[in-house]
Amino acid sequence: MDEDELSAMTVAELKVRLKEMGLTISGKKADLIARIIDSEEDEDVLILDDDDDDDFTPEEEFDKDEILEAEVFEAEILDEEELEPDVIETISSSIKMTSSSSIPRTAWYKDGTTIATILVVLLLTGAGGWWYLSNEASVNQTAPSRYGDDLQFTVSNGLLLADGDEMVALLRDAISPSALDDVCDELRIEFTGTGSSSITDGAITDLIDPSNTDLEGAVMAKDAYGRTWNTVQSNLNYDLSADLSGYTWSAINQDSCSSLEWLRRNNQLDIEVNQWHEITERSLLRSETSLNFVDSEGQSFSSEATTFDGLIGSDTISELIGAAVLPMHPVNLYDIFGLTMLEEGLTGETDDGYWGWEVGSTSTIGGQDAIQIRMHHIKIGECLGRAEMVLWAIPGQPLAAKQTVDVFIDKSKTESGCSFTESEAIDLTFPEGEFVVKYTLEQTSFKRGNELLDWQTYYTTRPDSSDGKPSATQRVSWPNHMPDNSSSRFNLEKAVSCVMADAAAFPDANTALGADGYVFAAKDDRTGSDPIWNLSWISSSDAGWVRVAWPGGENCYNSGDGFFTADEKPEHSRDQIPQTHKLASLESRMVSATNYPDLYPQITSNGNLRDDVQIGYALVVPEENAVSEWLDEFDIMGGKVTVYLERTWTSGDTEHSLRVGMDAETGRMAGWVLTSSPA
Repeated sequence: MDEDELSAMTVAELKVRLKEMGLTISGKKADLIARIIDSEEDEDVLILDDDDDDDFTPEEEFDKDEILEAEVFEAEILDEEELEPDVIETISSSIKMTSSSSIPRTAWYKDGTTIATILVVLLLTGAGGWWYLSNEASVNQTAPSRYGDDLQFTVSNGLLLADGDEMVALLRDAISPSALDDVCDELRIEFTGTGSSSITDGAITDLIDPSNTDLEGAVMAKDAYGRTWNTVQSNLNYDLSADLSGYTWSAINQDSCSSLEWLRRNNQLDIEVNQWHEITERSLLRSETSLNFVDSEGQSFSSEATTFDGLIGSDTISELIGAAVLPMHPVNLYDIFGLTMLEEGLTGETDDGYWGWEVGSTSTIGGQDAIQIRMHHIKIGECLGRAEMVLWAIPGQPLAAKQTVDVFIDKSKTESGCSFTESEAIDLTFPEGEFVVKYTLEQTSFKRGNELLDWQTYYTTRPDSSDGKPSATQRVSWPNHMPDNSSSRFNLEKAVSCVMADAAAFPDANTALGADGYVFAAKDDRTGSDPIWNLSWISSSDAGWVRVAWPGGENCYNSGDGFFTADEKPEHSRDQIPQTHKLASLESRMVSATNYPDLYPQITSNGNLRDDVQIGYALVVPEENAVSEWLDEFDIMGGKVTVYLERTWTSGDTEHSLRVGMDAETGRMAGWVLTSSPA
């Protein structure tokens, strides 16, 4: 095999080849390729015994197909071709009795600014999702879920505490854009209320093809490419009362936190989380979350978000905290234990190796017999503090009848079991301070549904893997910016050509783009008399921005420019710029009423992109550090590009802000977030 053929292979495939050749499998991808080429040239290949071959499979190594990809849309975008969920999971694979840990296959978002965050993400996965199996239950076992299951519960003794400037800032930004602007140094939220967890029981008309009567209960849902699938819809609702307290900013120095107490009692927090899991592969297809916060003065703040294949948040750490707090859904015991007989003293681990558990004594919940299960997150206990749950299982019921949660996270609490690489990743990415979550959920009623969920059922109207996706052959290389080619607006080609043609008007950008520089981010503005592109450029020596305005005709003018500081300057690496689709073609996908009917009316006017919607892109090149060098072995390094839309408008006395993101390499929608607050 020549070097090009080897370069096209993944690291895992290369290591399989090396294993077959009897060569060592350590080193970066370039080392592996060189080792294979040298060995073939020398024709000095050692052959392993058949027994050795049988012990190795690609799954034993990290593969880029199993590693999530970094994106700029403040979230990670995952491609179905790059992450294939397991289609079949037997009861025996749902549980294991050993103490060994393994790397999870669960996909999580990672931060776009540092590759190290992926290790923190891997560390904190294992909280569990909403998937269910379809086997019969027996008296002393948990049971699979059914269409129409409905659990009503109370929420008591709720506490969310953030202590420390960085941790408070993280929650302040994640919870609401302005509801907590006055808080600093410490934020304490005490809450109680009620909630429900249910599975929609759809009608025949909710299916793609009503003739598939065996799938009754499932509902249609759109995915990241706008394709339609049959899915199981899960619903979570909360109605909470919350008292907020903490410290506020100094009246003398607005950048300094004072010892003055900040207090807001009697707030209302309503949360709704809907998720759709595709029937055949049981993979998370889509999530919609709405949050409405009404403070003690009657001011309302809301957020509505749609994401695909993942959770919502402004960055990775927000995702991790979101996993601990929202949704605070009753744990699906059948997910963990399947048909295992739960007896006092039984111990084990969840299949991903992250949660350890022990079955305790029996008691009663609501007059029904229940058995206690104590769980602890192994990796958090070794690296970040503790995460513990106590669950009460009622025989024949899939969801926990009661659960208490106790999470304490502080990166200074690292124990000896935390590896050097994990410790380094946490130190690089996790905020300083403490984060505490405590609450108790207890059921008030449980209504059993009718039909078991139709997991792993194939249907003829199921889209093929390539349906609805832009062809990879349409991707193009960058000159010194992302190709646009729009004919309906002032496009990037025109803006960059103006910069290159007029060194007097655009001296710094002209010099950079004429050498080894490129435009790593750009955003347009079409609300004024002259459309503008704000170009962020970088070269090996400098980085800055320039506003290129176009009055019409052949020439442009400079409406403002400047340099980025050393801290603001991103990594410069032309080698890591991927091939992408053209901006105009991705724009046409984003404004499609067929692909994204919920988004369409918010960003279009007469079928075209609204003038008050800004379109842009951003390239992220991972930082170079010790952890990134280690991760380079797994062939996941490389720049990532996100195309985004932004719109801000006022309606009455409410200000709205919308942000949409799409993967520029795959044409895959990441999602959109709409926030509303008092104007």
